[in-house]
Amino acid sequence: MVCTLISRVLGIVRARVIGSIFGASGIADVINFTFNIPNNFRKIFAEGAINASIIPYFSRLIESDDTKTTKRLFALLCTYQTVILLPLVLVSYFYGEPLLSFFSDFDAPKLALGARLLPFFMVYLLTISIGSVFNGLLHCHKSFFHSHAAPLLFSLSVIIGVQLLHPYFGAMSMAYSALVGGLLQGTYSYLAVRRYGYRLKIAFKTKGTPFKPLMKSWAQMVISSIILVIAQMVAFWFASSLTVGSVTAFSNSLIFWQAPYGIFFNAVVAVSFPAMSRAFGMGCHDELQKVSREALINLLTFLLPSTIILFALSNESVSSVLQTGNYTLADANLTAHILRYYLVGMIFASWFNLLQRVGYSAERHRTMTRVTALMSIFDIALMWLFIRLGLGIRSLPLASIFSFALCFVILAYILRDIYPLYKDKELYRGVLRVTLANIPLLALSVLYKLMGLRWHETGSTFSNLALTVILGSVGVVVTLVLYAMTDIPFLRLLKGKK
Repeated sequence: MVCTLISRVLGIVRARVIGSIFGASGIADVINFTFNIPNNFRKIFAEGAINASIIPYFSRLIESDDTKTTKRLFALLCTYQTVILLPLVLVSYFYGEPLLSFFSDFDAPKLALGARLLPFFMVYLLTISIGSVFNGLLHCHKSFFHSHAAPLLFSLSVIIGVQLLHPYFGAMSMAYSALVGGLLQGTYSYLAVRRYGYRLKIAFKTKGTPFKPLMKSWAQMVISSIILVIAQMVAFWFASSLTVGSVTAFSNSLIFWQAPYGIFFNAVVAVSFPAMSRAFGMGCHDELQKVSREALINLLTFLLPSTIILFALSNESVSSVLQTGNYTLADANLTAHILRYYLVGMIFASWFNLLQRVGYSAERHRTMTRVTALMSIFDIALMWLFIRLGLGIRSLPLASIFSFALCFVILAYILRDIYPLYKDKELYRGVLRVTLANIPLLALSVLYKLMGLRWHETGSTFSNLALTVILGSVGVVVTLVLYAMTDIPFLRLLKGKK
């Protein structure tokens, strides 16, 4: 959680630097849009998909002391990751402009700039995708700090690099900084796994290793990731067809939204998902239902006050962080406007993704993939409809809210045989308790908004940032007091106690 928190903060600082230098201009739109392409591939070839696949196999091999097979499997994964991704780098170099033209609505100068940026971003993709194998292996060896510290090097590289290089290279400073950051991140992780005897070697023979079943497991997760990536790319395409600055405002709003969501959702799932899998494997459906119920309530416990506080301080948060240089008050207000809509759907998004873990724990991968596809279809269709109705950039978060909420209901119905959520009275009582405990915080937030204070409009200054942090901290203290008064185990949850 600490490393994730630092990572989110650095992500916001990175957005501030880019916003300060490039504003919400067409150049910033091109940078954010083009960088989103390798980021989407990263979600497919790295992160959750590869880690969820490799960790069980490496853990068993390490536990059985089969060092030779473990090292061979490591070499195979690194080799095949390179074989898969290197052609993408070459395609981005030779066909970058037609590729961007297909995925965006940019004019010729913007397409030319994007085509120059894209190959550098794709090399970054190659380095961090192989680095995800390193990090997954570090998890198996219980080296958690190094695996979570490595990504921080990328953000630091971009923050420092863009600041120093933009007077000389303009938008290309982002390309050079991302390339260096990716290399630093991958190198750091590799040096960490070398301590356990692993070496980068070319390997193609899979006989005698669990490579094939591992790849089948990975493929199941990849299909779902691809569907989500396509939906997000469509969302960026819709944003690129709207007014100038829409892509940047959309992208920056997601950074703020993902800060509380990423920290709390990842922490809750990290604890509950293995427990769900163990319970289902042992045939203990009562235990599976108990773990699922507690996870849903815990997500509400953390994310409901986070939603209320960030909603109330949306303009203040965005302005105090991003409103500087070429990133104007109007740009900050647009970002905060989009953010507020996304916050409304945060609980639904977390609950939907948690129920998906229930499905994965019951080995219903194909069903979960179908539900993911259905949600993406709803999302795209609703974005198109809302844009046609003239809702503009609001169409994107509104579509997300409705699609997550609808598919949560559908998924709850599908999984009723292993977790009858509709009949879970304990869940209803827990949700009601948490909701009632947050009413005073909601009332204070509404009162603050009604005051109509506009101090944040002076932009990103130390005093404005400090005041925003103080107000947010007051909200956290109020939450802790309310949870203590209503006997909601907020502090015990943070300490991992029952």
